[in-house]
Amino acid sequence: MMNTYYITIKDFCSSHEIEESFVFTLSEYDLVTVEIQEQEHYIHQEELPKLEKMVRLHQDLGINLEGLEAIHHLLEKVEQMQSEVNLLKNKLRKWEE
Repeated sequence: MMNTYYITIKDFCSSHEIEESFVFTLSEYDLVTVEIQEQEHYIHQEELPKLEKMVRLHQDLGINLEGLEAIHHLLEKVEQMQSEVNLLKNKLRKWEE
């Protein structure tokens, strides 16, 4: 039995009017994770915002898969750096007290 934390790739692609092959190609580039359960391909709901962002970048701006991969890598770096900045700010606040 499938729980509600997943959406089928078919449903996602039909609602966004894209080819399923695009999602599988993103998976090959390790940009999204595709899971297989009961011979059906699924995307976890936590992956949806990232997948939707990739679809918009590709459709609206015409960014190719290599560009999407570079953007994804840079966004991950920014998130890591932001986490580090927050950690350092918290340490600084404790030091100032």
